[in-house]
Amino acid sequence: MLAAVSVVFAAGACGDKAGDSSKPAAAATSSKPADPKETLLGSLKEYDKGIYDVAFTARDGSGSAAVDATQKHAHIKLASTEGDVKFSMELLVLEPEAYLKMDMGAMATAVPGLELLNGKKWIHVDRSKIKDSQELSIKADEADLLGVEALLKSAQGVQAAGDKKYTGTLDLSKADKSPMTDEEVTKALGDKAASVPFTATLGADGQLSELVIDVPAAGDKAAHQLKMTLSNYGKATIPAKPAGAEVVEPPASIYTMLNGSN
Repeated sequence: MLAAVSVVFAAGACGDKAGDSSKPAAAATSSKPADPKETLLGSLKEYDKGIYDVAFTARDGSGSAAVDATQKHAHIKLASTEGDVKFSMELLVLEPEAYLKMDMGAMATAVPGLELLNGKKWIHVDRSKIKDSQELSIKADEADLLGVEALLKSAQGVQAAGDKKYTGTLDLSKADKSPMTDEEVTKALGDKAASVPFTATLGADGQLSELVIDVPAAGDKAAHQLKMTLSNYGKATIPAKPAGAEVVEPPASIYTMLNGSN
């Protein structure tokens, strides 16, 4: 989150009528539908350029993002709805800077040092103080921030299922970068993770517009549906760099939390 071709039907050419030796016969051409999986992979042509908007729903939340990998910019919004742990977060990456806005609800006032996590101001993140600082960066050649290409390359049994729709199965273990997948669920699925049903829909321009994955129940995780919608290829809008009173520098306690330390 922080990484097309359409089916063409060609008509076979016919030779001139028998007995007419004044013209050479036209070469015969074979015609066959494009391979469904190749069509599906071809639908990532614009996605691979790294400029798009995306919205998604996952097992325990939802989110959206505007990405421009060519400029190393991204604006990501996430909201968690798992159990009693509810929070929302915005991440703005404008290389080489990163800004975070997080709303932890009652926890922001209940836990000393986390008062800034009320969702009101942008927190300027010093990457040198983050253990996994690479997670807050975008490479210009890393267009597949959502792990979509890895997912579709794992597709098996791809079939056309109506106008610009394709079905088959995916290997969720190939989607470690996707915001929709869950490591715990993938592990619980075991061998079943390699063949999870999906439906992909292409837009009028032949580019991927929607990916829906139907994840079966696994362990204590109920069956659920993952959905990703892609749009605005080449036109994603990233907010401007926050400034002035919009931005605060965080105390050490914030970095302790971000690094997963007690």
